Amino acid sequence: MKNFWKQCGAVVLALILALPPSVSAAAAGNHTESTLQDDGGFVRGEPDDGDGDDSAGGETGEEAGSGGDRGELIQDDESGSEKGSDRGELVQDDGSGSDRGELIQDDNETGEVITDTSADDHVVISGQDKPYLALGANLNQEQKRTVLNLMGIDPANLDQYQVVTVTNQEEHQYLDEYLDASTIGSRALSSVVIVKREKGAGIHISTRNISYCTVGMYKNALATAGLEDADVIVAGPFPLSGTAALIGAMKAYADMENTDIDPESLDTAMNEIVVTGGLVDSLGAESQPEEFIAYIKQKVLEEGEKSVEGIHRIIEEACSLFDVSLNDTQKNQIASLMEKVSSLDLNVDNLLKQAGSIYESIANMKDESGFLAGIADFFKRLMDAVAGFFRGLF
Repeated sequence: MKNFWKQCGAVVLALILALPPSVSAAAAGNHTESTLQDDGGFVRGEPDDGDGDDSAGGETGEEAGSGGDRGELIQDDESGSEKGSDRGELVQDDGSGSDRGELIQDDNETGEVITDTSADDHVVISGQDKPYLALGANLNQEQKRTVLNLMGIDPANLDQYQVVTVTNQEEHQYLDEYLDASTIGSRALSSVVIVKREKGAGIHISTRNISYCTVGMYKNALATAGLEDADVIVAGPFPLSGTAALIGAMKAYADMENTDIDPESLDTAMNEIVVTGGLVDSLGAESQPEEFIAYIKQKVLEEGEKSVEGIHRIIEEACSLFDVSLNDTQKNQIASLMEKVSSLDLNVDNLLKQAGSIYESIANMKDESGFLAGIADFFKRLMDAVAGFFRGLF
């Protein structure tokens, strides 16, 4: 009998030794978790010590503590904690380096530069270019170096360029009518560089660390404001909305052209940025809000439409073409914007050239829509003919 139990014990020991390490460790009483997800306090392969300090999940390469949802005011308590983030976050600055008001998006945990990859024109500033710069007035020295490097400009050579600044007061001047003052905030950080190109080249734009204003939104608005044939790079020291940069672009362009900014054109451009951004928030980028606004603008100018009724008719037409549904408030906001557009001295052919990539997208969409509509019409006529044939038999 003793030999029997010895043999049983040997078999059990052999089975334990043959198990995978993780299971044999558990059998031996080792409960270290090796597959924990990194979901806020837990680090893969390490147990949480319960002190709330997730050093491995902290932010790198950008300002800390700047998250939340658009329109929600969040106070950064300088603890370095991550508040979360969605597009268009409103963050209150308390000296931690965050940008109050410039709608910061804080989901860039790797320190990578955010770009609008869907529409970026891959603008490059070369040594032979003569760029004009507009820098946010509230950039500190480190932030200024970051912005200049993102633009491809050596900070040591800044004195070789024509430089203007954009102030927060100017942001309020042009945006207070369309946004709450707390949303605009108290600092101007987004900056822009412009290089003049040959006539007919159109507007080309790249963005760096701009999370709210898209390439298409800038292109539409700058074409409305009268900017022509230029390469533009918009940059922030960390992810932010870029509202100040639109004013900066027009100030730098005015310097480049040795002219004055038309306040009505800039006001309309700022209005267009806000309206389009609102559509992105409510409808989503897949609804093509930049193309939607561009189409309405094109039709208003082509038809010379100035009446509210006529503009609303064009808006309804656009809603059908783009398959979007708007409420009355949104329609009225667009109509008010288009009334301003119709009062500007804009040439529709020039508008199409300057914002060419947007209107090419619209043309492709209309062609596809026309093709599909033709197929649908063919089958409708075919079914009508078949139905008529059978009716004739009875």
